Amino acid sequence: MLQYNEMWKGSFSMTQNPLHHLLEYNLDLGKTKPDTVHRDERYCPFCDVKNLKNVMETRGHMIWLENAFRVLKDTWQTLIIETDNCDGDFSTYTPEYATELIRFGLEKWQQVKDMGTFKSVLFYRNHGYLSGGTIHHPHSQIVGLKDYDYHEDIAPYYFVGSCVHAEPGLEINIAHRPIIGFYEANLILTDRDKLPQFVQYMQRTAFFFMHRFVRFNDSYNIFFYDFPGDDRLFVKIIPRFLTNPLFVGYKISQIANMSHTDGVIEKLQDTLLEDDLTDHRQKG
Repeated sequence: MLQYNEMWKGSFSMTQNPLHHLLEYNLDLGKTKPDTVHRDERYCPFCDVKNLKNVMETRGHMIWLENAFRVLKDTWQTLIIETDNCDGDFSTYTPEYATELIRFGLEKWQQVKDMGTFKSVLFYRNHGYLSGGTIHHPHSQIVGLKDYDYHEDIAPYYFVGSCVHAEPGLEINIAHRPIIGFYEANLILTDRDKLPQFVQYMQRTAFFFMHRFVRFNDSYNIFFYDFPGDDRLFVKIIPRFLTNPLFVGYKISQIANMSHTDGVIEKLQDTLLEDDLTDHRQKG
């Protein structure tokens, strides 16, 4: 059998062996994980606070702990239980609680990066049936990757887009070159003193994708990014649907036609600048 490098010799230049640029997921362990999203399971491990193990820090209702199901090889998996409300959602937290939560998450993300143990560190959250999560209870994940640098795959051009809103210290756009396809909202923070405003725009963007984007959608992801030598904070909020087959089979990312995009931008602008969304808000 031909070796990988022999099989593809001369086809294209590679800066790395693609067979090494992967994460191994332990499916045998993964199938034992509790799932309150896709199965009708009554027990929520994040509600059972007294039996949580490997808790590293508690701040109010927020709990940072090691993931009990370490399904990713050569990683350190941690998570943040965001609230004691099992049915809560980031988009409807009070602005004060949401800011406190994101500040806590950014602090822990930086703490893991400062350990110097990992090539890169992921910080993200899932919400909804199609988001890839298995626990309904609101939580975020911080994962240190020992041998994988996500910056080799995620370039700054993924955060260039059509402007939705801009003000001193931050901007929001719809990606011209989405990672997976169609609509990806980029939020870029250049002034950390504007974090409370930035977080409110994150909430409103998530709310928009949940309630005003299309008729039926209950899923989104939020991803946080940093880039070496760049002090800005980059965030992607992506509504989740079944992944389009052109991306699955060919890694072709699709974008919407311009007239549709213009309509989405206008509706998102209205949501970002709307005077009051308090009817939908709850405590953390």
